[in-house]
Amino acid sequence: QLFASHHFHQARMEDIAELAEVGKGTLYRYFKDKEELYMALLGRVAEEWTERMCVAAEVPGCRAKLEAIVAAVIDFCDENPHVIDLIQHAEVMQGPDAELPSQRMRRENFRLVESIFEEARRSGEFHIADPGLAARLLLGGLRPILCCGTKPRSPDLARRIVDMLLEGAARPVCKSRLHSSERPA
Repeated sequence: QLFASHHFHQARMEDIAELAEVGKGTLYRYFKDKEELYMALLGRVAEEWTERMCVAAEVPGCRAKLEAIVAAVIDFCDENPHVIDLIQHAEVMQGPDAELPSQRMRRENFRLVESIFEEARRSGEFHIADPGLAARLLLGGLRPILCCGTKPRSPDLARRIVDMLLEGAARPVCKSRLHSSERPA
């Protein structure tokens, strides 16, 4: 919570110890400094997030796997409301070339979704023309929903997100239904 709501240098070990309800010395027993603690926290978040996605991917059916993954991400982020800010702060602070647990997690999650798209193609369930792009659209598109979406979340949100990805958000407009003033020239 502290790292997500403050700049890294503003979060003091004293404040972290107070929130964790331990002595400052206890923190230094386990972590040599604040950066090591921060990276351990980021690693734990990445591990828990990835574990949830892998468990979600065990359901039968590719469409069901995608829905379960989307629901798992939404649930994880709703249960850990500071996690997105934590990851974003770490990536900004460390720079684009740093190898952070969150970046490894993101790559693993993209590969997981891409493998589901490949499984769907092989089974004939559905076909995604560009699995890499579609995986990034699906997972990357969740951030604004998580950050700006309404709460409580609709129980069918994961299904609707997957429907939009697989079926498209736009539907062709029947020209006969357009009013004469709306018809293209």
